Amino acid sequence: MAPHWSTPKFDEKILYKCHQHWIVPFFWALKYILAIGFPVALVTYFLSDYSWAWTLMVFFLIASMIALYEYYLWDHSWLFIGNQKVTLAVRNGLFSQYAMNVRYRNIRDCAVSKHSMWSFLFKYGTIFVRSSANEGDFHANYVPKVGKVYALINALTRYNDDERAEIDTIEKLHNHHTNREFRDEPKATLHS
Repeated sequence: MAPHWSTPKFDEKILYKCHQHWIVPFFWALKYILAIGFPVALVTYFLSDYSWAWTLMVFFLIASMIALYEYYLWDHSWLFIGNQKVTLAVRNGLFSQYAMNVRYRNIRDCAVSKHSMWSFLFKYGTIFVRSSANEGDFHANYVPKVGKVYALINALTRYNDDERAEIDTIEKLHNHHTNREFRDEPKATLHS
């Protein structure tokens, strides 16, 4: 009978996931409504013999379609912080999307950026993750509570794959981190 070789299974557990900040779909929708909705409504006003009813109906129809489209893109884009990797999944359009991940063991550097008054006011920012492997680097824009996400990624990079496999909630990560950092270890003594 041949020996049974077992390989360690690392089931990915999602510890934290978030969309981009709500300000993103709001401002993109507002921008497109101003660029498309108002001009089309103005043309409708003149073509409908100055009918406010038709003008408002066309404007609200276009504004609703734009808002729903931006909400759809926002709702289908995620940043996942798992116990084995960081994953960015972005929906760019109805038929366009991309996903990328970096394993913690390959993270060379992680950085955070808040570069405007709005980012400080609404508490969002950009996370940069640089990889030492050929997985590639990525940045996630408009991440809400960016400081907490940055701290979570940094905490997870401190551990090896086996230790992270045991962590399936943020509470377990906190307990593991606390136990490891404050564990009683023998102190080196000075001999004279």
